[in-house]
Amino acid sequence: MIDLSAQGTAEMAFGTPAAPLRPYVVDYRGYRLALLRPRRRLEVPTDVVTIALTFEGSMRLADAVDPARPAASFESVVAGLRRTATIGEHAGLLHGLAVSLTPQGAYRAFGPLAGDLGGQWAEAGDVLGPRLRSLSDRLAEMPTWPARFALLDDWFTARIADGPAWEPSVAWAWHELRRTHGLVPVGTLVEGTGWSRRRLELRFREHLGVAPKQAGTIIRLQHTLTALTRHAASGGPDGPDSERLDGARIAALCGYYDQSHLDRTFRAMVGCSPRAFLASRRAAAGLPEPTDRVAGRVTSAVLGPAGPNR
Repeated sequence: MIDLSAQGTAEMAFGTPAAPLRPYVVDYRGYRLALLRPRRRLEVPTDVVTIALTFEGSMRLADAVDPARPAASFESVVAGLRRTATIGEHAGLLHGLAVSLTPQGAYRAFGPLAGDLGGQWAEAGDVLGPRLRSLSDRLAEMPTWPARFALLDDWFTARIADGPAWEPSVAWAWHELRRTHGLVPVGTLVEGTGWSRRRLELRFREHLGVAPKQAGTIIRLQHTLTALTRHAASGGPDGPDSERLDGARIAALCGYYDQSHLDRTFRAMVGCSPRAFLASRRAAAGLPEPTDRVAGRVTSAVLGPAGPNR
């Protein structure tokens, strides 16, 4: 438990799934926040499916790019792969845990969940049924975080053991997208699978909830965010890293035509410029909870009341 004095208190816990689960379950994260002010977070598109089970409190989610899309409040939520960022807000009181799954893991555990979501959010119990509501109740009754993580291991082990596997061609195409940081042409995936472009898109939507091109843009964005944050950590143009990258070189490395193309794509997916996103992350450096919600990925920025400058 961290005493934030003027801000409130925060408790965080992190769990690593059992070894056989790691191709399917990325990590577990527990939290108990009692903050004196609401907290807003910008969640960028990632290549994971997230299930957040809330024991106390609720979350309000809105599209960070399109303000015309209606916001919605959830007690527990499941979020598939999304091409645009989300702004999540809670009143300051939030107790629960989040499970991050690979798309393959979500399919093994729940069937065509990601395809059914189609890149949207949904109340977890409505989508995943009474089994998940029962799991959430059992988790809330557990006395410790390690006990909760052990229960999750048992639960997902049982679900994944009997769950459906991805079609081999989908698995191959997804591997190629990840191997190339999202830059492999869709035509190459069509040739490699032996499917028509239409069939490839349908299979991807069934298994992941997004088309191959959209999946590629999500993976490329993650690669871009990693490069940007490493560049920022090096001190930017004046940093000590002799191999530092400037914006134009990051754009070239990540498959954009130029820096303007990177900036336009970033705004279209995140809702602000790369500079504003990085500034929001720097401004939140002193907060007790981790900036990123998934280990090894750049996922988030904690926002002030007005959000990031665009």
